[in-house]
Amino acid sequence: MKLFVTDLDGTLLNSQHEISPENLSALELAQKEGLEIAIATGRTYADARAVCEKAGISAHIISNNGSFIFTRDGKKLKAMSLAKEFVAPSLRWLHNNDYYYEISTDNTIFLSPTTEDVLKLDFARAKAADPSLDPAALDKILSLIYSQKGIRIVKDIDSIVDTDIEYYNMLGLSFDPVKLTRGRNYFSNLEGLTMLISGQYNFEMINSNASKGFALKHLTDHLNIPVSKTIAIGDSFNDLSMLEIAGIGVAMGNAEDKIKKCCQYVAKSNDESGVAHIIHELKHLF
Repeated sequence: MKLFVTDLDGTLLNSQHEISPENLSALELAQKEGLEIAIATGRTYADARAVCEKAGISAHIISNNGSFIFTRDGKKLKAMSLAKEFVAPSLRWLHNNDYYYEISTDNTIFLSPTTEDVLKLDFARAKAADPSLDPAALDKILSLIYSQKGIRIVKDIDSIVDTDIEYYNMLGLSFDPVKLTRGRNYFSNLEGLTMLISGQYNFEMINSNASKGFALKHLTDHLNIPVSKTIAIGDSFNDLSMLEIAGIGVAMGNAEDKIKKCCQYVAKSNDESGVAHIIHELKHLF
């Protein structure tokens, strides 16, 4: 094996959005054994790079669910933006139907000034229909949103759509299962976009030609490494394309069963340093 690729949220990061000492030590061990390290995440490049810099990790970065590919020294290898004709109508549909939404570039995440109010109202309506819904789910989402680097609050939706900025990733969210399914179905049926699921309550839209799997193949070509010599690890459906194309696909212990069934190995959970577990488990292949 020549390249180890890991997702961030739910994989390399624990529930507190931190890299455990065990995971960090294992990544350092893998690099000493000669492995290239890459991060493949739905987060922006700036946010992923900040996570790596804080931990002292030198890694190639696939960001925005495969819309960007950067080398460890910050060289941009590929960028695939959302088609302009989809941005405004998609954002207005999310806005008019009372979804939480965000849209991002490689270094900025644009949010509405009513973000927190929209999320709290959505959660309250969902909990009224399902009293078992845990308030911790709302707290976790809010914590994740505002922990990201590059947050920018805009005046209104026109401040997003009436601009020449190239956007690369769009996200919608709802705690209401009926509303959530409606949003996922709406965007999965739009040609020109790929709809991905990266969390229990969300859906994301990217360029129809972008994916973590496509980005992984592009990165291996650049590094002159056969894709068969790669190990990829993740926990969610937006990771499937890279888990299936990699030489060895590894599902986290906290991944859904559908993800686990597509992989050759299952690691421990992200709160049990599953990345470290699988690195030590497969060390003989380095």
